Amino acid sequence: MGVLILLAISSFFSYIFATAIYNLFFHPLAYLPGPFLCRVSALPSFYHAVKRDRHVWFWQQFQLYGGKVRAAPNLVVFNSPDAYNSIYSHKANVKRSKFYDTWSRNADDINALMTSDVELHARKRRLLNLAFTDHSVKAAGPFIAKHTDRWNELLLDSEKSDDGWSSPRDVSTWAMYLVFDILMDLCFGASTDTKEPGDNPLKKVPLAFDDFVTYNYPITKTPFLNFLVWMKPRGLDNLLELVIPQTIKDHYAFVEDVVTERLREQRKREIENTPIGREDMLHFLCSARDPETGEPAFGLKDLLAEANLLIMAGSDTTSITISSLFFYLTHNRRAYLKLVKEIRGIFRSPEDIVHGPKLSTSCKYLRACIDETLRLAPAGPSELPREILSGGTTIDGEHYPAGVIVGTPNWAMGRNEEHYGDAYTFRPERWIVSDELESLNTEEDVRKLKRGLHTFLKGPGDCVGQKLAMLQMSIVVARTLWRMDVRLAPGTDVGAGHTKLGWGLRDPRQYVLADAYIALHQGPVVQVRARQD
Repeated sequence: MGVLILLAISSFFSYIFATAIYNLFFHPLAYLPGPFLCRVSALPSFYHAVKRDRHVWFWQQFQLYGGKVRAAPNLVVFNSPDAYNSIYSHKANVKRSKFYDTWSRNADDINALMTSDVELHARKRRLLNLAFTDHSVKAAGPFIAKHTDRWNELLLDSEKSDDGWSSPRDVSTWAMYLVFDILMDLCFGASTDTKEPGDNPLKKVPLAFDDFVTYNYPITKTPFLNFLVWMKPRGLDNLLELVIPQTIKDHYAFVEDVVTERLREQRKREIENTPIGREDMLHFLCSARDPETGEPAFGLKDLLAEANLLIMAGSDTTSITISSLFFYLTHNRRAYLKLVKEIRGIFRSPEDIVHGPKLSTSCKYLRACIDETLRLAPAGPSELPREILSGGTTIDGEHYPAGVIVGTPNWAMGRNEEHYGDAYTFRPERWIVSDELESLNTEEDVRKLKRGLHTFLKGPGDCVGQKLAMLQMSIVVARTLWRMDVRLAPGTDVGAGHTKLGWGLRDPRQYVLADAYIALHQGPVVQVRARQD
């Protein structure tokens, strides 16, 4: 027995040594620059996934090695708009990597995001598009407005100081509850009321999102990813189900109860032939028909899987952007005053702030502020990995063979000084074409900048709900700033960079994110008061 153990140990270390030699000298990516350990193993990438600073680590490597870095033996990350468009466009010869296969709970929990299968993703995405029409987005406006108005009322209805300012509020927490309530009402007709004061057991439900991504993200970056994906349908799913945090289990149970109840109401109306009660997202999902078969596009398992995607992707990403935008506005007085002037000048009342050309077209500076926030604080800070298909592909003038994993990290790309110039400055004007009397930004300048901003992704994997997300962010920010003044709570710096945080996070004018695939965040802490003009 002892001999067999020694033989196994010897074989294991021989395999590790041989793999390291291959990765260093014979791998197709051996010529690319990158840290020594990254060229040998995926452990550094895994380590920074555990630390939740992988996005900053990528940025650091770009400063040291240039615009492309070998971040793991089979992973190349790029920091240029041209590379981004080569990797993620419709014509790109790539598919989603196995990174996406690790997120599903089991074989039934596969939505439009959680699969690397090209045909399956295309089919699910095609069906999901049926529910995200211009009509459904317009129908979402009243839901968003209703919850925003109540949120504003709660923000203003608090203990006030002598000069009228409210008690300090952490925007991250308040935005998380607001967006969750909107999404639950908008998608399923569920009244969760997490933004309301007092004890509410449902307040823990949106917190499960952070637990979910924090738990899963390191698994997606382990050196044994391919083996884990192979093991998932062979017993690993059942094992993981036993050890996942209780908050995640509670979240799955909550979503199943909500969807089941909403479906029961939907079927009852169909049987009784009663009028449509509400045009929420589940109504559009249930009404969608597969154009090829004419049958309902989504069964119960499909609806549950897509519901998890809608809640997690829809609420977390939007609340991140709202929190980040208020951070940058409260740290940049000039931009704040300019945005307030635009909103209060265009709209006569908060009720006038609805889906339509005034909000989507006339509010140019509002859209520019959102774009600038998405650049500096993307909801997905690191790369969205793609696997090169048979025949290889050319990126930034170099050919890469099939099987190589490639990507462009959003957080680092947003700080590309060659592309943006003053990349660390919050300057929304960069996204607006100047008028004829100015020469700051030509139409070509703005078009060039936008080649580097794809927070909603592009190509076959772009965000299906991006129009809904933009409407939601626009209504929330515009109605809030129409009604109230906002300032950073004196003496607070929650969410701000600090010298103790290290290289890349030292600037107090930058909003600090943690990377768990979806960005985690805190702050800013603000005070509000009814508008004074």
